[in-house]
Amino acid sequence: MLHFKVYLQTALVAVGTAAAHVEAASQPSVTDRLVVREHWLVTVEIKPDRIDDFLKVMEGDAKGSRDKAQDPGCLRFDLLRDRENPNKFVFYEAYTNDEAITTHKTTAHYKAWADFKATGAVESQTVVKAETTSLPPWAFQTVPTGTKTSAAVLVTVDIKAEKLDDFLKVMEGDAVNARDKSVEPNCLRFDLLKDKEVPNRFHFYEVYVDDAAIDHHRTTAHYKGWADFKAAGGVEKQAVLKLETASIPGEWALQP
Repeated sequence: MLHFKVYLQTALVAVGTAAAHVEAASQPSVTDRLVVREHWLVTVEIKPDRIDDFLKVMEGDAKGSRDKAQDPGCLRFDLLRDRENPNKFVFYEAYTNDEAITTHKTTAHYKAWADFKATGAVESQTVVKAETTSLPPWAFQTVPTGTKTSAAVLVTVDIKAEKLDDFLKVMEGDAVNARDKSVEPNCLRFDLLKDKEVPNRFHFYEVYVDDAAIDHHRTTAHYKGWADFKAAGGVEKQAVLKLETASIPGEWALQP
């Protein structure tokens, strides 16, 4: 009888495990939310006479990074251009973990970027390290984004320490509803990242079809939640970088 109970328990565990695998396979977005994510926000200013070379190199870097056979731990690689300075660009990179970043730096497509940089074509570069590991699952969008944008923003905010819980509650409503096509049909992406080096600093990565879509976003109830939080004094500092991919030739700059 004891042997039968052990056998039955083993069988139930096996069935449960198999069912869990089936469920995970049928819900890739849920599985994806469990992946640890490291983000790099790289801002570069390129010499004007090297822009064409830069875009050629970055097309190879972006496409190679998205290829799981070459860069299996890279989850996202976007290239965006500053709307106020045509020689300034932002790389939005997301990886499963630090090891994935290390692997990325061994690839041929990364080497092409490093070689380009070594020629002196990059006038300035800054790197911001961020993560979503410590944030709730809603922080990083797992559904497809789109192809091109003429209106994206990278917003950096410093939040008062005692207001962090309220901030995350407000941002959950803002992010989740911004992605809802019945509410915001022309919002392509909305991510919230936490800075790894500056306490209480966060970054919003928002991608819209155009300026009209941003204007619509600002009329929504979920945006009002953020605006009210800010008006209440929860934000110590804010900076906004206006970006786009529409001026970059081809369809590769914004990952689908």
